[in-house]
Amino acid sequence: MNKKAKVLLLWPGSIGAASGNFGMPQLVGLASYAQARTSCEVHLRDLVAERELYRRADREFSLDAILTGGAEGYDVIGISVYSSYDWLLSEELAKRARALLPNVLLVAGGYHASSRPQEIIADGVFDVCVVGEGERPLVKVIESVAGGAPLRGEILGSDPIDELDALPVTDWSLLDRYKGIARSIASQTQLYLSRGCPFDCAFCMERAKRDVSWRAFSVDRAVEEVLALHRWLDLRSWTLYVADALFGMKVSWRRTFLAKLATHQVPVEKIWLLIRVDLVEDEDLRLFADANCGLGFGLESGDPTQLATIRKAGRLDTYLDRMKDIAAWALERDVPWGANVIVGHPGETPSSIERSAKYLNELFLGPRGTTGFLSVDPFRLYPGSPIDAERGDWEARYGTKFHAVGSGLTWWHEGDPDFLSEWVDPSRELDFLTRERMQDQHFAPLLDAIEPRFVYQGKARDYFVRSLRDQASLKHGRFSTLERYFAWMKWTGRSEQGRAERRAHPDLPRLSRIVRRRGMKHAREVAELGAGALDVAIESTPRERFVPLDHIRASTLDEPVAFGDGARSTVSAIHAYALTFGLAGIEAGQRVLDLGAGSGYGTAILARLVGQGGMVRSVEIDGELVSLARLELAALELPATLDVHAGDALSLDWWTEDLDRVVVGFALPEVPREGLQRLRVGAIVVAPIVCSREDGGHGEQRLARIERGRSRWSIQWHGEVRYVPAQRAAPERSVTAARSAPRRLPVV
Repeated sequence: MNKKAKVLLLWPGSIGAASGNFGMPQLVGLASYAQARTSCEVHLRDLVAERELYRRADREFSLDAILTGGAEGYDVIGISVYSSYDWLLSEELAKRARALLPNVLLVAGGYHASSRPQEIIADGVFDVCVVGEGERPLVKVIESVAGGAPLRGEILGSDPIDELDALPVTDWSLLDRYKGIARSIASQTQLYLSRGCPFDCAFCMERAKRDVSWRAFSVDRAVEEVLALHRWLDLRSWTLYVADALFGMKVSWRRTFLAKLATHQVPVEKIWLLIRVDLVEDEDLRLFADANCGLGFGLESGDPTQLATIRKAGRLDTYLDRMKDIAAWALERDVPWGANVIVGHPGETPSSIERSAKYLNELFLGPRGTTGFLSVDPFRLYPGSPIDAERGDWEARYGTKFHAVGSGLTWWHEGDPDFLSEWVDPSRELDFLTRERMQDQHFAPLLDAIEPRFVYQGKARDYFVRSLRDQASLKHGRFSTLERYFAWMKWTGRSEQGRAERRAHPDLPRLSRIVRRRGMKHAREVAELGAGALDVAIESTPRERFVPLDHIRASTLDEPVAFGDGARSTVSAIHAYALTFGLAGIEAGQRVLDLGAGSGYGTAILARLVGQGGMVRSVEIDGELVSLARLELAALELPATLDVHAGDALSLDWWTEDLDRVVVGFALPEVPREGLQRLRVGAIVVAPIVCSREDGGHGEQRLARIERGRSRWSIQWHGEVRYVPAQRAAPERSVTAARSAPRRLPVV
């Protein structure tokens, strides 16, 4: 006896083309088909929209409640793994669903599921993996549950729909739950009017679906799909994104559809769609303008050689000239358009980047302005793309290196997709860091220059201006990219190479300094640091070079940065150096002893302060940190004489009569009397002193400033601090003095 299956189709949210849009038409279409072909009960859930519903109801978000759907639970849960960016989240959702509903049948579908079906089934989390289009496979799954023999361990598909008009009209009422909040979570909605793209661009995931033939609704049905969405949502104030992989491949279909759509005057702000450069004629631009459409082009590159490498099909000898023609036609008709280019595609070289940038400057920065905007993306390796299937060939032919795929590393499993999918050396002539630098050098100025020349005045101008500004702002993400690069160099066992590249990177000091501004502001406030030589020395010293490779962002904060889990050695907070060196009164020409110098950051600041006539002697017990300090200090070419030692900073041998100042970077149990007696009159020591034995042996620490007079020592106490403890027992004899009430400062 068949049961009525209860089905949940879940949209986790997505990164990329499907993100930031309302409507999840993939799942609405599946649900419409399943309800028309079976007696099932289908529920759709969008986790982005669900969070907004919970927020408006002033309730704590409950994933468990969404996954169970009530006391009876679901029989089938289908999760959209739209792209490889979504895999980890989708996997965790499936694991949680299994824990809550042990007998539920879990189904994965989408581009990533289609690209790695064997891997997904072998993972053991999902019961069924759907390859390609999901309507027919989903019906099989539902029927198996209804018949009492649920499918397990199955890969279904590819089983495409040949005639799209056979599909039921999309039932948007399935999203009534979200209709009232739709506008608050998105300004753009989306739908599909066709499927497939027969072209073989090397980077694209479309072939993961197996069937790539271009199939569209009939013209009348396509128009009805737009009108149905409008009747349900009311598209006034919305942008509509036609999310087809390739809009209007057939010229007769395209022109007839646009002409009919124009007669309905759907009151949408703008219809946005993706089409190929080599499909568009001037006549199409007139029709697009009449139908209130904007055009997106996957231009991919402005270099003909690179276009051939990417396998951009068509007449490449006229391809780039055609794009210029389209830009001119669009300017005449006030039609907005956008072009996307990929920088660092396998096979890319420095010269191809330069040629591409030159062409794009000509395309966008003409004297009459432009109605187009540009988006620039680094190449991303997608499972299921031709490049993924042919990685060995690309490596052999061009010297491409895919850092995040191979030797057990697959980027979609590692939790850092934004970086790892892009971590590719495009060719023997172009490594990742050079690609990143050249992308910024050649394309960031162009992105900044387009908005002042953007002359489109039609509907949704603000939408396109926002897109321009969003693209221009992406250059501010360079620091994050470099931070991740160096972290992954460490995590994949290439620390030595990473440190050398960090040391030599031409832009990292400037970018770090920009990000460090907030940390410097905090340090100035805490240490009461005013303008002067000390402020300049700290501001200009690249702290990011003296921390572990995976702590570059931490180096920009006014916080200590630890070496290793035990935190026996740290780079102290920025304000700790400002306070210590300020109290010590470091000046040009002095000779300074830096005890517990760690990786050399404080030594570098001291070297700038004492200048060409001064000397800094640094001592550190950790030999690895000393080696790091020597390399980094030598690379900075500092003006002072530097004397860097690996040794016991508690040894009295370092205290010599020629010293003017002694600064200590760890908590002393006591101040060594014998060491002080070796210093000249007027010498100053600044050190954190353990004043009590509480708190697990660390005790209360206070910063002491000790100055030698002719007949006595002057000791001042300057507040509570927190430094790492000494790594060897201190000498027995010490200086003691009564403490005045300290001026309390935050812990360093």
